[in-house]
Amino acid sequence: MTATPPASSNGWAISAPCARIEISKPRANRPEGTGIFSLVILLFGPPGSGKGTQSRLLSSWLGVPALSTGEMLRSEVAEGTELGRAVSELLASGKFVSDGMVNQIVVRKLQQPDYSRGCLLDGYPRTVQQAEYLEAFLASAGKPRAHVVHLDVPNEVILARLTSRMQCPNCKTIFNMSAETLGWTSECSECGSILERRADDREDVILSRLRTYHDVTGPILALYTGENYHRIDGTLSPDDVFHSIQERLRPCLNGLPTAY
Repeated sequence: MTATPPASSNGWAISAPCARIEISKPRANRPEGTGIFSLVILLFGPPGSGKGTQSRLLSSWLGVPALSTGEMLRSEVAEGTELGRAVSELLASGKFVSDGMVNQIVVRKLQQPDYSRGCLLDGYPRTVQQAEYLEAFLASAGKPRAHVVHLDVPNEVILARLTSRMQCPNCKTIFNMSAETLGWTSECSECGSILERRADDREDVILSRLRTYHDVTGPILALYTGENYHRIDGTLSPDDVFHSIQERLRPCLNGLPTAY
């Protein structure tokens, strides 16, 4: 592995705007008090696997923030940084953000004091190049490798879940509806709004998203083996999935205190 961020990426390369951005490189020695994290957990799972639920539970249990790539990009844009302005221009023109820019945003975020205990990352790394950069950065900072929590759910289960869910258009809460109740108008238990089907919860769209997910994540998951890879049966109830994750992660915490 090399610590130098790649100049391009699989499906993410944007050449011209990237030339204006100086990509941070991992350094072998970093000063004390820079907020370098102690535990990084990468959360993987197909759409409908329950990643959002598990991310919230794990964040509360470990006392570490949960980050998604989308949230980090939006935050950078909202702060109006040079990097954020470059990202905004790319997104406005319908172009992809390069691996180098995403890597820089992630590393800058992880160096903040709020992440000294660690963090959960959802949606990063998205390419093999990003994964290799992250591992090189952790190694250069003297930190252990990231742990991968992989919520493994068969396609047929995902299809059944996503075609039977509805969402509140107001508070965005998602509800899994039984076959008997799908034909009835239902109210959101959180705010009382009328639930709606999501436009992208069609079988053809779901299958396309699943193919993309497996194509993207397969090579990344292949990089993580042994005690750093934790396959979790995502077909279980949310509580059972969470307990399974806890059992797998407890031996890896190295004294990091948990909420319970």
